[in-house]
Amino acid sequence: MSDLLTREREKYETAWSLSAYATTSPGEQLLPIFLDMTKAGPSASVLDAGCGAGKGALALAAAGLTVTMCDHTDAGLTDEALAVGPFVQTNLWDDLAPVAYLANVARGRQTDGLFDYAYCCDVLEHIPTPFVMLVVARLLAVTTKGVFLSISTQPDNFGAMVGEPLHLTVQSFVQWRDQLATMGRLVEARDLIIAGCYLVEPRC
Repeated sequence: MSDLLTREREKYETAWSLSAYATTSPGEQLLPIFLDMTKAGPSASVLDAGCGAGKGALALAAAGLTVTMCDHTDAGLTDEALAVGPFVQTNLWDDLAPVAYLANVARGRQTDGLFDYAYCCDVLEHIPTPFVMLVVARLLAVTTKGVFLSISTQPDNFGAMVGEPLHLTVQSFVQWRDQLATMGRLVEARDLIIAGCYLVEPRC
C-alpha cells in the first residue's frame, strides 16, 4: 500500500473513532433527492461508494434498493449496516470492477458486473485533488444508468480534531458542475448552498 493510501486510511480510522463524526450523514439525508433525480425503482442496484458509517446504505436498502458498499476502511461501519449488503474495502480511484464482481459473487449472481447507479455522498471533497475526476471515471465505468454525487463546497469541521484537513478539494458548485460535465452527461445539478447534488450519466 502506498504512503498516501496508508495516511488516508489512518486519518479516517481516527475520524471514525470520534463519536460526533458519524452524527450527520448526507447519504441518509439526501436519499429523497437521489430518488427524485434518478427515478430509481426498487429493483435498482446501487454502489454506495465511500459508504462511511453505512447510514446511506441503510436508507437505500429501506427504500428497496439492492446495495453494495465500499470504502477504504470499515472503521465506521455498524453491524446493522453490514447486514444490508456486501462491503468491499477498496480505494475509490482504483479499478472498481472487482467490487462489482465480488458483490455478485456474494449474492450468487452471474451478471455483467455493473451497478445501475453509484451513490457517492460527501466523498469527492475528501479526495486528494489530483485523483478527484479519476474517482468519477471509476464510478462511471461500473454503472449503467448514472452516478449521483453530493459534494460539500465548504471546509470541514473535524480536521482540527484529526490533526489535518478532511476536505482536500474545496470548490464552488459551478466548478464541480463544469468539471463533472466533462466526465459524462450531466443530467441535473442542484445547488444546496453549502453543497451540490449532481447526476452524471455514462456516455455511450
